[in-house]
Amino acid sequence: MLNRSGLSRLSTLLWLAAPCPLFAAAPASGTLTPASGPLTYAAGPFTADNPSPVPEVDVGPRCNNPTQPCDDYALTVTLPPGYAAAHPYAAVKVTDSWTDSGSGKSEFDLYIYRGTVTNTDGSQPAYSQSNSGANPSIATFSGLADGSTTWTVKIVPNVLGGTNINVKIELLPGPASSSGSFGGPSVTVPGEPRFQNFYAPNGTSAQPSNGEFNIGFDPATRRIMTMNTGPIWRLTPPEVINPSNPDSCDALWEDKSSTVTNTGLDPILWTDQKSGRTFASNSTAGANAAYAYSDNDGDSWTPLGAGPPNGGADHQTIGSGPFPASLSILTTPLNQGENMLYCSQDVVGPATCARSLDLGATWGNGVPAYTGSGAQGCGGLHGHVHIASNGTAWLPVNHCNARQGGATSTDAGTTWSEFAVTGSHSQTQGADPSIALDSDSTAYYCYVNNEPVAAGNPPEGHVHVAVSKDGGQTWIRDVDVGKALGIVNAAETEAVGGSSGRAACGFLGTNVPGDYQAIGFPGVWYAFIATTYDGGQTWT
Repeated sequence: MLNRSGLSRLSTLLWLAAPCPLFAAAPASGTLTPASGPLTYAAGPFTADNPSPVPEVDVGPRCNNPTQPCDDYALTVTLPPGYAAAHPYAAVKVTDSWTDSGSGKSEFDLYIYRGTVTNTDGSQPAYSQSNSGANPSIATFSGLADGSTTWTVKIVPNVLGGTNINVKIELLPGPASSSGSFGGPSVTVPGEPRFQNFYAPNGTSAQPSNGEFNIGFDPATRRIMTMNTGPIWRLTPPEVINPSNPDSCDALWEDKSSTVTNTGLDPILWTDQKSGRTFASNSTAGANAAYAYSDNDGDSWTPLGAGPPNGGADHQTIGSGPFPASLSILTTPLNQGENMLYCSQDVVGPATCARSLDLGATWGNGVPAYTGSGAQGCGGLHGHVHIASNGTAWLPVNHCNARQGGATSTDAGTTWSEFAVTGSHSQTQGADPSIALDSDSTAYYCYVNNEPVAAGNPPEGHVHVAVSKDGGQTWIRDVDVGKALGIVNAAETEAVGGSSGRAACGFLGTNVPGDYQAIGFPGVWYAFIATTYDGGQTWT
């Protein structure tokens, strides 16, 4: 979900009449070269909010001065012959900062378009952008070429609370070109785990790769459930079909879709490891819509999950695990001792978690997990909820006062408290973090760290894993698990725990620095899995 963290906030809109557009950049244009040094300009003042783009509708802002105000700056980047070859990771960094002068908190979003772009209607995607509401807003773009290219820098007053806006544009030459066969195979080591690929049948609904992939495993049947854009497919490994089959045979693929979750906006699938029940959701309208569960690996589905409509509307996650020992009284034959949590949020706002005491058949009231104003200031998009063997529930969050962190519950989701990972740094548009929990309830927090870089270098996001043995109160053994392989940008972390001291962190990684969400980002991405067998002391 690389771009979901960039959705803008809907706000109450009050248009203020303005006799003339007062939001011209000063100066209105500039040329950036290796010798020019940084360019600076002031934008504003703005007289009205422009709460665009519209979430789930637009891919870019709506600009039509003066009714939908946006500030435009004409940027020319001129590079001498041979510069791009000598600086393959060169990038342009645009920083937009402001000072609130009114009673409210401002949010100015930043968009960069290639060429001259004036009015927009929300259908024009930007080449690079920063619309998280952070101050400052920072966007970079790479893939630069020799000669002169023109760009348009747009400032959008998403929420107007102040008008003193300053913009700085820099040319970052970047580090020297890396060498080696990045992405090549690792040396095979006897006794190390191996990985086998099962490829979806050609031409089926299991094949598209443009969704958000989910996977579940039923320990009793040893079958695998997958969900990507909506359809649900069941895989039966070859040795399960017939124990005499060699492991190298392909799995049996079967379409086991639930009709109520086949289409939607946010596919989520989870298989409870004790009961084997699989849950599917594909909606931004809470647990009451596009939700179903199955007790036979998709042979039949129950399309119901009744609950109060007071939870979040987006970015849902479903998790399960044992109740804390102090709440064992909640165990019934129906729930088999499994606590179910359905966490979601109001677009990019506060998050709530609802609890089910009947293994996902019905849901209780949503309880705030974080609001943006708690002890650690956690806010924005969260990762997947997980429950440890001691009953502690974990919900990781990318932004907690500029650090990675999240919220935990030790009373089965009744109340939540926030935590922050010591020494971590949030990326403005970073991917969701993930938490692995081993059988000892040790937590392994896998996240993308906004890595400190030398002056003049483009941004880097390194994959780190930090360990906590006390429920998130303290963090130890923070390791950059991709450093030895030259991974300097990463996204889409997903972690899972096993027996004592064992955990794995999967992610997408590249050896090219810069803004990986920019359309012109030149990096090539590979899938990596880092594993530990000694509690995070070493990683492979």
